[in-house]
This record gives sequence, structure tokens and C-alpha cells, in this order.
Amino acid sequence: MTKKILISLTVIGVVAAIAIGGTIAYFSDTETVPNNTFSTGIIDIELEPGDSYVFPFTIKDMKPCETGYITFEIHNPGNNPVNVWKHIKNVVTEDGIITEPECEYGGGIWDPNSKACDVEGEGGSWEYEPWHRIDKWILYDLSVKVPFHGGDPVNSGWWQIIYDENVTVADITSKMVFLGMIPPHEIMEVTQSYHLKPETENWAQADTMTFDIEIYAEQLRGKLTLENKSGAPDWQLLLGDGIKGILTYDLTSPTFDYTFSATGLQDDADYCLIYYADPWPGTNGKEIACGLTSGTDLDLSGSVDLGMDIPVSGDNNYPEGGKIWLVLDNDYDDANHKMTGWNPDKYLFETALITYDDTDI
Repeated sequence: MTKKILISLTVIGVVAAIAIGGTIAYFSDTETVPNNTFSTGIIDIELEPGDSYVFPFTIKDMKPCETGYITFEIHNPGNNPVNVWKHIKNVVTEDGIITEPECEYGGGIWDPNSKACDVEGEGGSWEYEPWHRIDKWILYDLSVKVPFHGGDPVNSGWWQIIYDENVTVADITSKMVFLGMIPPHEIMEVTQSYHLKPETENWAQADTMTFDIEIYAEQLRGKLTLENKSGAPDWQLLLGDGIKGILTYDLTSPTFDYTFSATGLQDDADYCLIYYADPWPGTNGKEIACGLTSGTDLDLSGSVDLGMDIPVSGDNNYPEGGKIWLVLDNDYDDANHKMTGWNPDKYLFETALITYDDTDI
């Protein structure tokens, strides 16, 4: 059976709500907000329904330590959950007006009379090197929240921090960043900030950065990345440390058929892969499999008769999705289906919710 995904974007600027866009696609959908200008200040983005429409935005007079925000919502009005990614691409930085400090940094000669920079010298006697790579000096953060429909507006839903000013724009350029899963008829709130490093010197005055933002969505394919996180309340991903796990599974089957591989775990430790059902201690969840690490690696696979869908109705995240965790065996009571310990620095957590349909029940 061919399924459809309908994705629409509402992109909200710092000052004003601008537009709603939408398009229909089979299996995947891409929306692009192209040719946005980053220099300093207010952000306005517009995306026409079913189209890629150019609407530049400008942040004016940004100074070291100042922060500009881009926030938007991704709507999933369809009947199937979708995974979504965000992509910053086509980043171009330029001098704008070459100021005196930038002229001197680049090796030019500043003419105080014309207030201009001589970038060549008579007969091309020197070579000017432009200083405008502000993408290397702009710290970036990114967080997402899926506030479940009809739930507590503060505490209901799922969220995580992906970056917390621990990368620059240059670090993530042309990188597909996984945001998570959006259940049917729900939204994802995406918050980004761009923070000019406090140590940025005067060469950055009047420089600009242009880039495209691309949002990509596709149906769940039965693949989930588990990462170590900072824990409550932020659940920030701890990326780049080599600690992670990959779960592949069948979305619909009489048994939960899966393979799981993790690296960077505790050496010679017993772990369990579990479906954790909120609230604490996860009594409505289920153990999937357990195993002993080989060095710091863990490999599990099999077919498990869970006897339940994911999520179950007793899960606070029902019907939107369920959480898959990797925890220490000693911290989980399989007989009573609940957590008995809490050592989150040794666990791996979901980077998105999943759904599983047990066709035997």
C-alpha cells in the first residue's frame, strides 16, 4: 500500500509570524528556505505553499556576545509519523563594507582620506586576504520540542537539545542534522540561535553570511539512533564522543525483529535494551534483550514476542510514540517491567520516538 506524507512549514520570525507553506510528496518531502541573509538583527522568512520562495532576512548590527534567533514549527497533518532533518547549506560569507580594522587584518592599506581600503597596492605589490569567515565565529544552538496535542502545554510532549553553542555554523554546514519524529497531526517546535563569539574582533564589522535552510521529512524506516544525553531537564545530546547505538527494526510484524549495535559503552558490563514507557519507573514498558559488552561494544539481534504495540495505552506518550533506551541490566527489573536504578551517564537514550505495530494482538 502506498502511503502519503503531507508536510507543511510555519516559519516564525523573531518579530512577526510570516507564512505557511505546504507540499504533498510520496515517502519524503523537502522544503527549502533559500538565500537568507545573516548580518545582524531581525529575521523574517517566508515560504509559499508548495513552492520554494526566496525571502531574505537580515540581523542588523550584531555585536560580540549578541544572539539572533530563528524559530519555526514543522507541521505533520498527515496520518503517518515522519522523521525530520534540518540542513544548513550554501553558506557564503562576504566582506560587505571593508572597514579599517578588516583592511588591516587582511593586509591592505587604509586610506584615511577616501576612507577606503587599498587591496592591491601600486602594480599589485601585495595580496589582500579577505577576513569575512564569520561562520567560524558564530556559535550555534538547536533544540526541538514536540508538545503533544491536548496535553499539558508545559510538561507534555518530547524534547531535546541537539546543540548548545558547542558548534559553529561552519561546523555544521552541509550536515543533515536529525531533529526527531513528528507524530501524526502534531507539530515540532524548532529553536535555533546564532551567537557571535565575545572574542570576535573588529575585522567582523559589516560582514555578512548568506545560507539556505532545508527541512527534509520522510516516513519512518525502522531505524533509530540512541545517544548519551545530559539528563533532565534539557536532555542535551552529547555528540562526537563515539558513544552511540543504532537500532533497526520492523515497524509492523508479529514479533519485534531487530538488530542493535552500540559503541563506547562500559567495558565488560551487562546492558538491556528496553522500551521505556513514561512515567517513571516505566512499569508499562518491556525488556527487549540483554547482553554483555565485548570491550566497549555491544551487538544484539533477534525476534522478540513483545505482546504489545509501541507505545501502549498506559504510556504517557501514547499514542504519539515510545522511547527505546539502553540501560544497565542491574537498573532494570524485567519481572515487574520497571526501572530500579538511575545512572543516566551510563545509558543511551532515544533521539526520536518510535512506533511498532504488533500484528499478533
